[in-house]
Amino acid sequence: MSLICSQLKVSFKKIKNIFTESSFESLIAIVNFVPNLAGFSIRRKKIAAPFWILHLSLLLYVYGVGCLVYQIKVADGAEDFIKNFVNVSLLILIFNISWWWLNKRPLLLETLQLIENSDVEARTTEENLREKHNKMLHRIKIIVLIFYMTNCTNAACIYLPNRINVSNEYSMALCVGLEPITVTPNGQICSALLCIQELTIMIAVLNYQTLMLFIISHTATMYHMLAEELMSFNVYTNLAENQALVKERLPIFIKRHSMILSTCDNLKSLYSLSLGVDFGSNAICICLFFYLSLQEMVKYMPILIYCVLAFFLYCFLCQKLMTASEVFERAVYSCGWENFALNEKKMIYVMLRQAQKPVIILAADIVPVNMYTFATTLQTLFKFVTVVKL
Repeated sequence: MSLICSQLKVSFKKIKNIFTESSFESLIAIVNFVPNLAGFSIRRKKIAAPFWILHLSLLLYVYGVGCLVYQIKVADGAEDFIKNFVNVSLLILIFNISWWWLNKRPLLLETLQLIENSDVEARTTEENLREKHNKMLHRIKIIVLIFYMTNCTNAACIYLPNRINVSNEYSMALCVGLEPITVTPNGQICSALLCIQELTIMIAVLNYQTLMLFIISHTATMYHMLAEELMSFNVYTNLAENQALVKERLPIFIKRHSMILSTCDNLKSLYSLSLGVDFGSNAICICLFFYLSLQEMVKYMPILIYCVLAFFLYCFLCQKLMTASEVFERAVYSCGWENFALNEKKMIYVMLRQAQKPVIILAADIVPVNMYTFATTLQTLFKFVTVVKL
């Protein structure tokens, strides 16, 4: 009994430290909590197959077979096909994210290692900047927790109850082969299958977005930290002492900048294709939504809200990263390099040339992901829908 109590105390202390500490380890523990339980921890090279076998099998059965049978046997008229294509676009989006989890794992592990190394280097700075580093990480933790809990609450209270209700068809054939699903026990079996499917979808999609939120936010934070440290070279009382400090610290800053640039390159490889597919499926969902009648719009409103918010999240995060890189570029130019020794001036020049290259993540290597893209896309969709509705 005492052994169990001691283990519970240790577990409680670990959980308390995760939520009270502002560190890379605590952030990773939060982001990795659900994936670790599901068997695809972001800290391990291998994944457990049962979750993905269950998830992909049900995805193919519930969405794939359900949409196909609905189009062949049930759909009658343009509105039915449009409603079904919303589910098809959701199928594409979910499969794309599932493929990402399975295919991008080596690059994801490499990126997380780069981020961890960059964070370790950032913690070796001066005391006042370490406090700012902790505050920034604490802010990221709050944002991640709010995002995760808000989406979980929305899914549990609104999305999940509607999706597992067998009386709501959502324009696809539910549980093909279990007809009729209005009788016992077929209805209960179908509800259980739908519930398991939607839970696995929530785990895959929500943790994909949470991980993206963490990685991009942390990379932007590293840019801001490095900019602050470079600007500290401008504050000095003795020129000789400052030049000695620059000679000591500048190579470390160059190393950290190199790690951040490598992280950004990995981010482009990690998310380019998946963001392209997500953008396409979200745009299709939003366009098709406005073809529906008012009664059907209300039924599909949670899906529309998700598509718009996901689109906004991707654009907002990538905009923050781009803005942070621009802040760093200005800091490099304004760090007082004119007072450095010749060798350090050359190093600053090389760093400035690298910093002047824009950090832009492209969806499908074509569309820049930023707030301008978000605004212009919504504007274009509004014009398109207005013309169609006339």
